[in-house]
Amino acid sequence: MARDLQGRVILISGAGSGLGRAAARRLAAGGATAVVGDIDEAGAKETVRLIEGSGGAALATRLDVTDPDSARAAVCDTYEQFGDRFDGLVNNAGTDRGASILDLSDEQWEQVIAVNQSGPLYLTREFLKVIGNEERAFPADVVNVISISAITVGTDAAAYNSSKAALAMLTRIMQREAHEYRWPVRVHGLMPSAMNTPMMEQWHLADEVMMDPDTVAAAVEFMITLPPDTFVQNLVINSRREPEWPR
Repeated sequence: MARDLQGRVILISGAGSGLGRAAARRLAAGGATAVVGDIDEAGAKETVRLIEGSGGAALATRLDVTDPDSARAAVCDTYEQFGDRFDGLVNNAGTDRGASILDLSDEQWEQVIAVNQSGPLYLTREFLKVIGNEERAFPADVVNVISISAITVGTDAAAYNSSKAALAMLTRIMQREAHEYRWPVRVHGLMPSAMNTPMMEQWHLADEVMMDPDTVAAAVEFMITLPPDTFVQNLVINSRREPEWPR
């Protein structure tokens, strides 16, 4: 039996723009309350405004995914407010610092790893703590937004590709441990290709070769509304038009 979104509460990181905003809007349109987490407080509030303007429910929370204390506060505050209705986490926050290995600064490397790899670990760990080990009619859901860059190799993308490859492995480990330890949660992996989002502006790709973020947001909705005995191990979503990356 598939599950709908009505009454559910879902925390989306990096939801102040791009795919995170698209996912928050789509999930709220389906009846969920979207908890819009972002370090960009103005962007998070704008996402909430858009959702409420369409008749949905949302609230903004400041979230720095690179800070374990901020991750803990966002998860615990959401649980204290909504209890067991809080049963979804979308690890969407991501960053990219395009540079060759020779030009990549230590700060750039560390920031990309912190956001793309450590952030999902911090948030998922706190989420698992609050949902507990009790049986549920439906499992809670974690969606890790990885990237097709986890399985491709690009020029000037050492930090991003490496971080996403690490997140892909971390996702597999989460899926395995969820099964072995019988956590009441299922973990999904999502690997989209280039989307028309602010993060992609640095690559100067033509709009027509990039996907609409709402297309990928639809995949997030699909994952967390599947019947309870299924999960998506890894879903690759690619544009039919291959972008020509700058050299």
